Amino acid sequence: MVKLIEFAMCGSEGKECNPYVLTAHLERQKLLLLINSKPLSAGDIARELGISTEEVIKHLYELARCGLVKEVNGLYRPAFAIFTLGDQRTLQPLMDDLANDIVEVIKDNMRRVRDVINDLSIVKRGIKPDDLEYVIVGAITLDYSGLDVLSEEGLLLKSKKMPGGGNYVFTGFEVGLIDLNEAWMWGHNGVFGKYWFSSHGKLPPRGRLAFPDLAWLWYGLGVSLDKVTAKMSEIGAILEALTYGDLTFKDLQSKLGINELSLATDLSLLLTLWYVTVLNRKLWRLNIPVFTPEDYGRVKTLSISILKEIASRFKSKLSIINDYYSKTSPARNEIPLKEAFNQVYHIIFEKALDKLIKDEVIKEPPLRPDGGRYSVFMIILKEAKSPFTY
Repeated sequence: MVKLIEFAMCGSEGKECNPYVLTAHLERQKLLLLINSKPLSAGDIARELGISTEEVIKHLYELARCGLVKEVNGLYRPAFAIFTLGDQRTLQPLMDDLANDIVEVIKDNMRRVRDVINDLSIVKRGIKPDDLEYVIVGAITLDYSGLDVLSEEGLLLKSKKMPGGGNYVFTGFEVGLIDLNEAWMWGHNGVFGKYWFSSHGKLPPRGRLAFPDLAWLWYGLGVSLDKVTAKMSEIGAILEALTYGDLTFKDLQSKLGINELSLATDLSLLLTLWYVTVLNRKLWRLNIPVFTPEDYGRVKTLSISILKEIASRFKSKLSIINDYYSKTSPARNEIPLKEAFNQVYHIIFEKALDKLIKDEVIKEPPLRPDGGRYSVFMIILKEAKSPFTY
């Protein structure tokens, strides 16, 4: 599908407004680029695009209804950050500089990262996936914890309430310079009971064959949320059991109380997705990083410490950041820096991860069965939570 703008969302859309769907229409992307350059009336937009004013008003109504366009004195402009190719080139030196700051901080802390890895439950029992450093540095620290800590430090906005029940920050990048699909920045997350399933890295040609994406698929096919949660909790319990030791089919059945066919189906799916392996056609073994609550607590403590160092470096350059940002379209459209910096930070940490991988500081995620290169992992929470995804 032809695109003029590549979009990225941080957070979760509501039931009524999916920003990806609303902005998929090519004519709407042309409209957004047009009003991103200067505020225009519906009539001016119609003349510029060569379509009827009625059609423009329909587009504007849908976009404004979901908080993506704002109108002031009859003139329309985007209500979210859209970075043109010129904006992206303007920000390039800044993003490279801040990415280098991240690289330096991570390199200085790799011994601490490896100490935490060696203390993980799965590592102590002999399972050490090659992508553990990527999961801890890239996914948990720079991305998931990064958004929390940098938000607390006043550097960015993690998400905001949007019309239609959503809670997210939406951003657009004019196509032609940054290939978002090839970026180490895509984290998919779902919490079901006490199990947090995650995948992080680049996007495959089509949807990920991983969790929570498959749970989203089941829900989209009409399976009730309760049933999806029950199945994902069952799968999580299998992975949790294998965290502490290799088990036979009968051991798992006895330990978990799952009926024979369901357990066989679950294990077959996990085997197909490379979440588990089989030893000597008998013992089932974990094949992905799984973090116990205690493991995750230690990882989170380290992550926050590292991110405080990164935040300190960023804060020392706030005047420079503001100066660069003031020259961009989002700044002219009065999008707050903290909001716009959300996805800019994603690109910055992605650049840092790419350099860390190329410098062989950490290993890149594996090639998955669907052709994507990303990591999958699960975190066992201290207590069950209501299901949510992002």
